[in-house]
Amino acid sequence: MKNKTKIIIGWISLVVVAAILFGVYKWLAPSAKEGDKTITIMVNHGDGTQKEFTYDTEEEYLAPVLLDNKLVDGYEGAYGLFITTVDGEMADDSQKQWWCITKSNEMVNTSAEQTPINDGDQYELTLTTY
Repeated sequence: MKNKTKIIIGWISLVVVAAILFGVYKWLAPSAKEGDKTITIMVNHGDGTQKEFTYDTEEEYLAPVLLDNKLVDGYEGAYGLFITTVDGEMADDSQKQWWCITKSNEMVNTSAEQTPINDGDQYELTLTTY
């Protein structure tokens, strides 16, 4: 009987800890803002050239803006949209290239689908070799 009680208390404790961790995650996670926004996307090509794009949008996340304006192409990967082409330039897998997303020159820790946008944000898409 004591073993069953310990198991039940253990499961309840596990559920409570999981709920607390989920709440902390939701509280600290970046949030998207509704309404009209203007964002800037700076594309840093592999040859060193840069091209700036400005978009007015009501979207809450970055991926729809990039896709709707046909700035990027890619496929759905395990972590969301995997960007393969930006502004007509395709990353070359044989050279271990990929498109890196940064916000105001700081790496974002989310996929384009999970990156919230706010009015005035500036993002950079840079062809990177690792």
